[in-house]
Amino acid sequence: MSEQPVLPDFQSGEEFAAVMAGLAARLHAKNRIWLGESGYAWLLARLIAALGEDFREALADPEVAQDFGEAYQPARLDDAAQLDALLARLRARLVR
Repeated sequence: MSEQPVLPDFQSGEEFAAVMAGLAARLHAKNRIWLGESGYAWLLARLIAALGEDFREALADPEVAQDFGEAYQPARLDDAAQLDALLARLRARLVR
């Protein structure tokens, strides 16, 4: 088994979005080089970037904090509804 890769550190939503954008760009490059322009890999790379973008924006959104809760405030949505809300946010970024 190979050694675990060194993961980049991030100190903010902006930095996390940049890390995810970098991973997405790397996957796009690998897709062009050795994955045969896979449609699945292309969409996965877009999803990775969308995760970073959404996390950056969600940190500042009080509606997201209410929907998903935090240490001192329970979530207003149940677990299934939270998953639905997260997937809807990501879908909105990917289907334009």
